[in-house]
Amino acid sequence: MKLRHMLAAVSILVLSIVSAPVVAKVQQDRLTHASGDGRIKVGHEQFTINAVNVKLLDDHKAEIILVADITIFLSGTWSQSAESQDDFDIQITGGASAGGLEGNGKLTLGKEVRLTLKGASRTSKKNVEVYFVGK
Repeated sequence: MKLRHMLAAVSILVLSIVSAPVVAKVQQDRLTHASGDGRIKVGHEQFTINAVNVKLLDDHKAEIILVADITIFLSGTWSQSAESQDDFDIQITGGASAGGLEGNGKLTLGKEVRLTLKGASRTSKKNVEVYFVGK
């Protein structure tokens, strides 16, 4: 009987050790929403950004939604900045349209959300700049 209890305890311990990295991996996804003030400049046109939704997935993919007079969907990748745990380097590799956007920038998820991006449209070749500060 003692042997069964000992085997059960050891099995539970081994399973908890093996499953710990899986639980930690699930918790790496980051999702944030911020209202605030910002702008997106596409060529000579400029739009006011009212809110930003950011999803940083554990496979280092990023999904960003800019809410303005128009809604803009961006996708790309992220990496942790060496400077801070709240700072991320963002590489934009596409968007909702087939042509998409290419660019890069910085994202801060501290007390306030900050997003800056610079890039260009693949189809129109217009420069695109994004600046946003959440409240």
